[in-house]
Amino acid sequence: MRSQEPFYFSKRECIAFVAIAILMVTSLQNFFYQTPQPTLDSLRYIDYALNIHDHQVFGLSGVNRDKVPAPGNANSPLYPALIAFAIVLDSKLSSSLKCVIIDTAAANCPDHYSLIVGLQNVLVIVTLFCLWLTTIMLFRRSSIAWLAAGLALASTKPISLANYLLTEVLILCLFSMLMLAIVGAWKSGQHHWYLGIGVIMGCLILTRPEYIYLAYTFVAFGIGMSFVLGWKRASIANVIFLLALCVIIGPWLMRNHHHFDRLSITEGYSDVVISYRSAYNRMSLSEWAAAFVYWLPRHGETLAAKLLPQSTYRKLGTDQASYLYTDGKEIFERGIAAIKGDRERLTRYLIRTEILTQPFKHAIVGIPLAWRGILTGRYLAVLGVPCLLILAVITFRRRDWGIPLLLFPAFIMVVLYAMISVSIPRYNVFLINHYAIAVAWVAVKLIDQIRSHYSTTTVAMEHSARS
Repeated sequence: MRSQEPFYFSKRECIAFVAIAILMVTSLQNFFYQTPQPTLDSLRYIDYALNIHDHQVFGLSGVNRDKVPAPGNANSPLYPALIAFAIVLDSKLSSSLKCVIIDTAAANCPDHYSLIVGLQNVLVIVTLFCLWLTTIMLFRRSSIAWLAAGLALASTKPISLANYLLTEVLILCLFSMLMLAIVGAWKSGQHHWYLGIGVIMGCLILTRPEYIYLAYTFVAFGIGMSFVLGWKRASIANVIFLLALCVIIGPWLMRNHHHFDRLSITEGYSDVVISYRSAYNRMSLSEWAAAFVYWLPRHGETLAAKLLPQSTYRKLGTDQASYLYTDGKEIFERGIAAIKGDRERLTRYLIRTEILTQPFKHAIVGIPLAWRGILTGRYLAVLGVPCLLILAVITFRRRDWGIPLLLFPAFIMVVLYAMISVSIPRYNVFLINHYAIAVAWVAVKLIDQIRSHYSTTTVAMEHSARS
């Protein structure tokens, strides 16, 4: 399974790439992007960050900023810690964030976001560099690597995410690092790559708690590989991965056990998420089919309005008439009434009554939801999905396991989001990396074919002319 070929990087080319990436990201940020005032989910992360900075407590306060909040664990801590770090470096950022927390409708809050946006653009540069390295390690072609990085940047998504105080920019960076570590482990088998996979996985979990399920699949995969490669050879890698993972998430688990008597990453709002997801199980067959059109990037709603009856897509949006707000709210309220207000039991109750009673329909409804989820990166996804399928099939038939290994964690997360959440494209933003690699590979291969055909034709014509 492992490639035995060594891999090398030109230090000069690495330095050149980083320099160009810094120049491009900085220029694009300054000329084409503005940071909007934080709203919605951003306010929760800001609240945590301010309390980490002001009170050294991970908890929520809302508009009451003077009292020390009670410890909380509704979310993972890493992204709020990043914002808190930015506040330490820039005191003006604190005033801007407190303003939007206290008065979310205020239009005159100072917009001192340059430092946190700058830090997040550093994450974008790291993302591009890891993507570039991963592609070179996979294909040994600088042209594919440079084009892949350029396509990821041209999708506009990375820098756009850097202007919002949301976890996705950190997820995008960490996932690109995970891809690099996976390819490194496959290419060389050296132990430091497995250490890296464990550390990165721990950071992903501390950014979004659902990545704990990806860690479980990695453990299961490692055990499975033990039967293929032998226990001694695979167990060392498994132990290194698990130790690194436990070192990263262990302190947070101990903290939650101390405060809440539970050894868990979070105790958040999974009941709300399951309610929203279960609402889509009420889709009719016509709505199920319409979802593939309606959820196309950019122009899906317009196409649906032109091609389909309104009744087939009216509840697929995000307005007050949608499944999210009508059926999702009704499922939540009915569930909370059935268990007499005990929210600790609500998630299990909803899984039992809304999912396990109709597992086949739940899985079938997950198909268009997965479709919506994978269409991230807008137009890059339109090219990326077919190109990635082509690349995956070709490499699988050749028993070249680099691409299948890269697709494994992405596939797990896409399925997970489609099964237990509403699967919006933002959740699967890491697919930008995969699409960029696939489109770049197909483009370079097509150019190679054209050049080869042109060269063959030219030689044939010259030979014919001589004779």
